[in-house]
Amino acid sequence: MVNGEIRRRRLMAAAGGAACAGLVSMVPASAQAAPGHAEELVVATRYGRLRGEQTAAVRSFKGISYAAPPVGRNRFRAPQPPQPWQGVRDAVTLGHPCVQNNPDFPAWVDPERESEDCLYLNVWTPSRRKDSAEARPVMVWIHGGEFSYGSAGAPVYDGAHLAEVADVVVVSVNHRLNVFGYLWLGDAVPELAEHANLGQRDLVAALKWVRENIAGFDGDPRNVTVFGESGGGAKINALLATPAARGLFHKAIVQSGSQLAVKTRDRANKVTAAAFAALGGGEFTVERLQALSSDELKQVARTVEGEFPGLPFQPVVDGSFIPEQTWQGGAPAGSRGIPMMIGTNSHETAVFLPGMTDQIDTDAELKQRLTTSGMAPALSDAEFDQLLTGYRSALPSATRLELLVAMTTDLWMWHSALLQAERKESVPGPVYFYEFAWRTPCFGSSWAVHSGELPFVFGNLTYPTAWDGTDSDATRSADDPTGQRFVLADQMMHAWGAFARNGNPSTEGQAWPRYNSHTRPSMVFDRGSSAVVRDRNAQRRLLIEGLPTVW
Repeated sequence: MVNGEIRRRRLMAAAGGAACAGLVSMVPASAQAAPGHAEELVVATRYGRLRGEQTAAVRSFKGISYAAPPVGRNRFRAPQPPQPWQGVRDAVTLGHPCVQNNPDFPAWVDPERESEDCLYLNVWTPSRRKDSAEARPVMVWIHGGEFSYGSAGAPVYDGAHLAEVADVVVVSVNHRLNVFGYLWLGDAVPELAEHANLGQRDLVAALKWVRENIAGFDGDPRNVTVFGESGGGAKINALLATPAARGLFHKAIVQSGSQLAVKTRDRANKVTAAAFAALGGGEFTVERLQALSSDELKQVARTVEGEFPGLPFQPVVDGSFIPEQTWQGGAPAGSRGIPMMIGTNSHETAVFLPGMTDQIDTDAELKQRLTTSGMAPALSDAEFDQLLTGYRSALPSATRLELLVAMTTDLWMWHSALLQAERKESVPGPVYFYEFAWRTPCFGSSWAVHSGELPFVFGNLTYPTAWDGTDSDATRSADDPTGQRFVLADQMMHAWGAFARNGNPSTEGQAWPRYNSHTRPSMVFDRGSSAVVRDRNAQRRLLIEGLPTVW
């Protein structure tokens, strides 16, 4: 789990974003197509007609209401259908992000005003129309930011390049977060027990909207892939253990988000007690909770996030909507028959660890920083010594700082991802594994950081400072004078699109074998080329096998 200090330093914890200025070298000639006719930009949905806009070779429809605003009597209740409307509604502005305490740099914060009225989604679809027999695969993006912050409106999540290059329909979703979406109230206010896991219920409602309406945007409701990073991947893992979500998506991509278990009711009740104490204590009813202001609840979220290490707001095993633990004892029933892609980045924790520009002088300091990182299980002195000796053997030229990043990345993210892939292997539906290894300049060096793959997956490679407050597009360009990052982004968008199309990320000229626990093939995305590596970092894997997972 990540503690409050790490959360504060989470510079790009999947809420990421970038003021995209285009991907000139990758955009095909069709990007110069003339704007479409007005009638082509109006789409009929079940609830009313929408008018989008066309940029280059993609039509976009933004700020689409997929559920009624969760305000007033709808606060802390399951999402309700949106109200139908007459006439044509403009869909050219992103919807509001959920009320939140976002710790990211301003460059990564949604420019739209936050609001409890946040149940909106966005659609990008190639302008070249297709008939129903040629409907495009649909890729539904679920943003990260733990379960507390982030939004679909972060600029790096703009789906235009991915939609065009991969020839898919991209959907991104906002939903309730923190207190508004992930505070367990079922025991303290029994009337709300049937409304638990509201953020997850919102995602199910969005997926139902996709099933009912995406055909009008040339998408295939029978071929829907959910993909998400960090907290977004964790939300997908929970959806795979949610009966209400079955049949609403058909493939899943989990990027740096292999959370294997969610909160129990006992643990969740401790968070609830702290939230109620921050509100003054006493008896709480639905009416009292609905009478509070958004600002009061936002402050409660801030208080709770500061008080509890790890992820205080999470899905909860409520015995109904999420009937049992997600991936702890094996692959959940909902993952059967669902092809999956799972992966991590080489230096996930570089953006979380304080003092990333400070060298570590002694082994004792290294142990202290590992112990207090929140990204390693409790280790005895003997276990730590054995682990450190093993990592020095595996990485003989690494500095202590590099060893710390390697150890925390492996113990926190990579270990859980490997276990998830092994558990998925035991049920029908193939699983594919990757590692993103492209290093970007930051923290006085260069690292393949958490969220670093997002600009590549979406094809939005021009963005302002993101990782340490001093990095820039200029430093990234200087680090890559031949433009290899554009080639890699093209490869990744095609691989993600191929997986969405047919459940296999192999592309022309680049075979990607299924993961198996014998040869453990991983696709490694790095500068210069992408290649399959068998049992990558095997020595490090053997060192962490058998240790408790952190996530």
